[in-house]
Parts: sequence; structure tokens; C-alpha cells
Amino acid sequence: MEPFLYMVPYLLVECASSDEQRAQYSLEPFTYERPTNIPPARAGDCGVYTLKYIECHALGIEFSKKDFAKANGKTMRDKMAVDIFQELPDAHEFENKDNDDNLGAYDG
Repeated sequence: MEPFLYMVPYLLVECASSDEQRAQYSLEPFTYERPTNIPPARAGDCGVYTLKYIECHALGIEFSKKDFAKANGKTMRDKMAVDIFQELPDAHEFENKDNDDNLGAYDG
């Protein structure tokens, strides 16, 4: 973990697309913590749990075991897929196309 604490700040500075963006970042190493209060995830839910935990941490929202219960895994995954889709550039351009060009592609 230690190399990433030093490497990521440098990457942010080097990959910034403008001097204004570059000025937002510091070369100070990141810190990390290893929380122990996270409920176990079902197989396949660990990525969703990780991203939601990071989101809560970044926004200063309390991480609730109740909200991250195993039963909520599918709902979180579905909501995250919608959120990602909505953030894609031009995502809504394709919403109402009915794919007429491909009708009959598999007909005899």
C-alpha cells in the first residue's frame, strides 16, 4: 500500500490536463485506514461495497452497517449502474433508438 500513497499524488499532478488542474493537487502522500466495521459482502458485491464505502468516506457520510447489509447489494449495484450510465457523455443519445437497422439480421 505504501508505494501507492506516494505514487497517486504524483500521477494526479502529471496527468492533469491544465496548469489550473495541476495546482489543485499536492504532492503530499495520501493516508489510508483499514476499517474493521464493514459487513461481509456476498460474492460479486465486494466491488460495489468498496465503491460505496469510498463514496461515503469522500462525502463525510457515516458508513452504516444497516445500509450495507447483504440484502441491499443488488439495489446498490443497480443504482450504481444507472448513475454510471447517466454520467456517460452522449448516453441519452441512444435511449430512444429502436434499432430498426438490425431488424431481420437473423432471418433466414
